[in-house]
Amino acid sequence: MTQPPGTPDPSGQQPPEGQHPQQGYYPQQGQQPPQQGQQPYPQQSRQQSNAAEAKGFFGALFDFSFQSFITVKFATLIYMVLLVFLALGWLFMIIGGFATDAWVGVLALLLGWIPAVIYLILIRVMLEFYIAMIRTSQNTAGTRMEIEALRREMHQRR
Repeated sequence: MTQPPGTPDPSGQQPPEGQHPQQGYYPQQGQQPPQQGQQPYPQQSRQQSNAAEAKGFFGALFDFSFQSFITVKFATLIYMVLLVFLALGWLFMIIGGFATDAWVGVLALLLGWIPAVIYLILIRVMLEFYIAMIRTSQNTAGTRMEIEALRREMHQRR
């Protein structure tokens, strides 16, 4: 049986450098490991994986099948825009506080950043959650495609 990289073989010796078995592939009993240069399972084609990425912003925006996601591409922009809005809100709160009374302005200056930071944290967590969900969806779709390719290959071997 193939051993994971860096694990000594049953005799207790390490394989020579550069001759580690492929990571993540452990053949079942009676199977031969893939030969040098072979993949342990079929890889999805680059055309399929790049098809969703090839659409532009408007193509992804009007993709009614929701196969393309724009959230990942524009998360940085969304985060920066909301950060600017929070900073402007704090600035207007300071200006409005000083227009009302000096003490209110000082309180807005000293304590007004706290709600802005709390909102910024919530926005960041929300964006990270959305991106994690999208990446989970993309990885699941990729895994499904690989499993379907393996099933087709196994069906053809019968």
